[in-house]
Amino acid sequence: MLDYDGTLAPFARDRMQARPYPGVAERLRQLARAPRLRLVLVSGRPALELSSLLPSGLRVEIWGSHGRECLHPDGTHTAVPLAPAQQHCLDQLEAALHERGLAHVIEKKIGSMALHTRGLPESDARQIAALTGEFSCLLPDAGPEGPGLEWLPFDGGYELRGSGCTKATAVHSILGDEPPGTPAAYLGDDQTDEDAFLALREYGAAGSSLAVLVRPEPRPTAADLWIRPPEELLAFLDSWLAAVTGSWEQG
Repeated sequence: MLDYDGTLAPFARDRMQARPYPGVAERLRQLARAPRLRLVLVSGRPALELSSLLPSGLRVEIWGSHGRECLHPDGTHTAVPLAPAQQHCLDQLEAALHERGLAHVIEKKIGSMALHTRGLPESDARQIAALTGEFSCLLPDAGPEGPGLEWLPFDGGYELRGSGCTKATAVHSILGDEPPGTPAAYLGDDQTDEDAFLALREYGAAGSSLAVLVRPEPRPTAADLWIRPPEELLAFLDSWLAAVTGSWEQG
């Protein structure tokens, strides 16, 4: 199970230009063809958007929007929609951003709205940071617990996400399909991957799982291992491939 941005691909100012590190595409193709391996990408991006960034011809299982949707290798797509109260709150946030002239920072997803600050003028980035603290969504009919939304910082912005689905949702569903004790690994880089690391820890009590933090610099984490991209990332993928095929073939 692999995160994409910051894990397989370096961050890019234009998120639609985020391409995998050199050497990653070849490894992904080999891993996808390995008969004893299930390759899954787990991302905060919409699943279809992520699919468009992958190497040509690569068909893999993709869990997008923080576990809220799944794009299967055969092209079928399933998703868990937001509750009406949650969607209403996101619509209010979008209107507030338009009023401030910040519509260009918006990335709308099935279950959330991301506000991208990478490459912005400092004044705009400060406005967005302030908005995350000031924004309130008053829904009188939403009950005492409110609409069920949470702010999540990520590398290069903030995201207002509907509660109920996280990357842990994807991990639980993926591993729930596998026999107990199946070796599993999850590689990710930012705070949204911590949910997945913790879910994997629950699954791997017998030592059959490995949570891997992929970043140039370490940070506090629930992961078992820290590796630097791209060299150590490529070495890890090579080792996993060798474990399931007995060899590594370039190309």
